[in-house]
Amino acid sequence: MKKLGLLLLVSILLVACGQSDKNSSSDNKTKESVEKNAEEEVKASENNEENEPEVEEVLTITKGNVLVVDNYAEITINNNIFGKQISPPNPSSVYTYYKNEEEGEVYLDTIILVKSLLTTGQTSNEFVDVKIIYDGKYEYKTFSTIENRGGSDFTFTNITSIEPLKNGTLHFLASVPEQVEQDGKPLKAIITVKGKTYEQIIR
Repeated sequence: MKKLGLLLLVSILLVACGQSDKNSSSDNKTKESVEKNAEEEVKASENNEENEPEVEEVLTITKGNVLVVDNYAEITINNNIFGKQISPPNPSSVYTYYKNEEEGEVYLDTIILVKSLLTTGQTSNEFVDVKIIYDGKYEYKTFSTIENRGGSDFTFTNITSIEPLKNGTLHFLASVPEQVEQDGKPLKAIITVKGKTYEQIIR
């Protein structure tokens, strides 16, 4: 009888120990699972951060103020004007002008003075790029021309260099609907100089 009791006691202890081991094993598995999930969440978060596109910083430039880009150029926005026809400021008896032949459209002329800080000449169309954004969403490309002979004529920017420490006055023309001139909605010029983007609020 004593042997039977002893055997029963040993069996109960073994079962209890086995149950304890199972619980311990289960706890370990749960802990490992939680840790694994946490690691996966961290990795997923890191991957999302890596995949997020970098937001390009847009700096502000204002009319009449000189933007100095070291060892490259000094940039000054002289004016933004609308017109059906854009002529040089001091036209001679014979001169080049740009007339917008499109019905219901006018030119928006962004006039930019460029002083080269380079040690050699560079073609004037390489210094600055300009596009126009209207009402926060409508984008208009521009083409450029440069004043020639003291502002008495225009000539092509791709064949005209600006020499070291000399100035060139460029005109960036965007063909826009007449409503852009008339309705007073937000209007800005986006100006790119040597890979950096600047924003000029026209209105």
